[in-house]
Amino acid sequence: MTPNSMEPSKEQKEIIESSEKFIQVIAAAGSGKTFTMIRLAEKIFHSKQFKESEILLITFSRKAAEELRERLEKAIGSSSIRIHTFHAFCLKMINSFHPDLKQKIQILTPEEKEEILKEFYKSKRDLIGGIPYELLQSKTNLLSETYFPGLSGEAEMYYRDFKRENHRLDFDDLVSVFLDGLKKNEAWSLKAKKEIRLIIVDEFQDTDPVQLEWLQLMGPEKLIVVGDDWQAIYGFRGASTEPFLNFNKIFTPCKRYFLTANHRSVSEIVQISAFPIHKNKKNIPKTVVASRKEKGNVLCTRIKELRDWQSLILEVQSRDAVILCRTNYRIRTLIKIGFPADKIFTIHASKGLEYSTVYLDLYGGWTSEEESDPEEERRILYVGLSRARDNLFILGPPELSSGREQEFYKYFIKKYKDLEFPTFLNESKKN
Repeated sequence: MTPNSMEPSKEQKEIIESSEKFIQVIAAAGSGKTFTMIRLAEKIFHSKQFKESEILLITFSRKAAEELRERLEKAIGSSSIRIHTFHAFCLKMINSFHPDLKQKIQILTPEEKEEILKEFYKSKRDLIGGIPYELLQSKTNLLSETYFPGLSGEAEMYYRDFKRENHRLDFDDLVSVFLDGLKKNEAWSLKAKKEIRLIIVDEFQDTDPVQLEWLQLMGPEKLIVVGDDWQAIYGFRGASTEPFLNFNKIFTPCKRYFLTANHRSVSEIVQISAFPIHKNKKNIPKTVVASRKEKGNVLCTRIKELRDWQSLILEVQSRDAVILCRTNYRIRTLIKIGFPADKIFTIHASKGLEYSTVYLDLYGGWTSEEESDPEEERRILYVGLSRARDNLFILGPPELSSGREQEFYKYFIKKYKDLEFPTFLNESKKN
């Protein structure tokens, strides 16, 4: 899809007209992924190759599922294609077919799980001191295993015991229950499996190993996955880039398609966004190009005084702009200074969104080498950078010493001037 047209581009047409059994779509940020998925599903619907009820479209959040459901219903005039998260679909099948669990499942919410684990870590406060819960519990955190070996495993055992003693399941258990049924060829799971012949998975880069195995055992007649390994940022939840990187080896024969035209951002932003990713060893190489011809603005400055932050408040309020931060802690800090809460998001919360102007916070809050995977941190940086359409303003730390923020900021001042704040402020007002 070009910026001013609802006609698919050449790349998009190839995907929409594809007919292979296993298809992988590698879609760059801003490349019209959702538009392409809707048109592909529309084409499959009209082909009558599959009944509507035999098609399952999986995405990774309820909000995304609702958006896809609304857009697809508008496109085909029907709401009978199944659109769910992994967890919601598995819950639906268990409730419909499982002989012991149907209509009896009590689900633990993520918030309840967090409270249970916080209680565990509180009981270990003499051991861990004041280290934040979020750091200890992240599945990609290296800090916990380095200084407290076995602690995360003990926490998981505590949580499993709680679920067993209280007869509760969480969302991840739903996929595991279904998977276990498929492994054992249990009648209820095979009955559920027969209902689905075509599966389309959106945001496939966020898949975890259990979900991958579930897809393998579901064995649909046709499987289409869509995503971008450059935007895989949920390692802390147990997701892995390996299913996406190796999809064409796991599901064979597979046809790979690319969406490489970015219709969102101006060329300067497209180019600088990709720079951190090129330092990663584990990725699928692609050259992303901007379809837009307008000029944009990329500026860098280091924030050295509190008054510098305060000078930005009016600027952020007066335009279609947001500040994107690495952590909720940074958000709380900036709100205390006076920034409006509706103008500040974590990079994770901004995924899938776009803004005319993005102020990217590299002042603080990024993890160290021992706390998380550096390749994932670069992917998080990429997601933040690629939210900007027209203006990208990079806010660096006061000193260029060692640290993740400093490392990242140095990427950008190799190409752009490290402006003094007053100069930066004047230049940023020109756009």
